[in-house]
Amino acid sequence: MSYAVDSYRFLHVHIDTLWYIFLFLLAILFVPFILMAVLTWHYADRKTDMKEEQKISVESDK
Repeated sequence: MSYAVDSYRFLHVHIDTLWYIFLFLLAILFVPFILMAVLTWHYADRKTDMKEEQKISVESDK
């Protein structure tokens, strides 16, 4: 009987539950976009470095 009372207390829906669901879904939705933006920015910066390295290596071969 005590388990039933405890489960009701933890599974009881109240007004804050909607906010928890909203914040959880918001995080799931935006985390991939934030990660994609960070990785794009990181690799875009790295790509310009690689072009500079190629230019330096071509000039040193002359």
